[in-house]
Amino acid sequence: MSNSNQHTPGGRGTAIGRRTVLAGMTGALASPLLGNAVMAQARFQPPAALAAKGVITYCATIDNPPRAFYDNQQRPTGFEVELGTEIASRMGLRVNWVQLRFVGLIPALQAQQCDALMQELFIRPERLEIIDMIPFSRTGQRIVTTKASTLQATSLEDLSGRKMAVPNGTTIHNLVNEANAKLKAAGKPEINLVVLPTTTETFQQLATGQIEVLGTTTTAASYYIGLRPNDFRPLGEPFGLIGTGIGLRKGNTELFNPMKQSFDSIVADGTYKRLIEKWNMQGSEL
Repeated sequence: MSNSNQHTPGGRGTAIGRRTVLAGMTGALASPLLGNAVMAQARFQPPAALAAKGVITYCATIDNPPRAFYDNQQRPTGFEVELGTEIASRMGLRVNWVQLRFVGLIPALQAQQCDALMQELFIRPERLEIIDMIPFSRTGQRIVTTKASTLQATSLEDLSGRKMAVPNGTTIHNLVNEANAKLKAAGKPEINLVVLPTTTETFQQLATGQIEVLGTTTTAASYYIGLRPNDFRPLGEPFGLIGTGIGLRKGNTELFNPMKQSFDSIVADGTYKRLIEKWNMQGSEL
């Protein structure tokens, strides 16, 4: 699917056209699936400053369907959007979504441009040194090529000499760099790596023949292959399964605790399972 929401970066070079989209207890994004979200008062008490504003600001790329993307009415939608909205609603808050490039997410959180990162962020030791995280799903990595391609590969090293695109700053980007270091040490041609700002752009380049393969998450691969099964196919098996989490500033227990309690209640009452099923995320649940 082509995302029409690619804008010239602004600010520090990480924003994709900042958007203020309020959603939650009375917002346009409230779903009939989330009937318990509309509440007169908070079930879990957020920090006083957020309670006074009545709004929590999430930063996200909003370019990673089915987790988060813009619909035809230019509104954020997807699994993470509905989950984040439900978490906020149970704290008595609406949501302000700010769209950023992936590489700008953690700097924006640390600069207090947003309250939390509602994003498919992999839970890695080095990341936990700089932010706190609330686990909410799992994901892995997958290589995708065209349906017409005869290419076969069982590892990244098998893509030696091939032209491959990845989204900038992602785990698959780092893994390809590691594979290239191994290939170089072995005296073999490196993967011809093309680094692009978004997942959508990697699939666009694959569709137009500008690259031979791309690397992405298992959820994004399933989504795009499902949209265009006659054009794309997976190459090899998924690898690198890892937990993903909501990102918060280090030590911000005032927000971490109610958000974690809100999420736990969503799991306990079956809303989480219904969201997983609605967005075809089976296999990515905790």
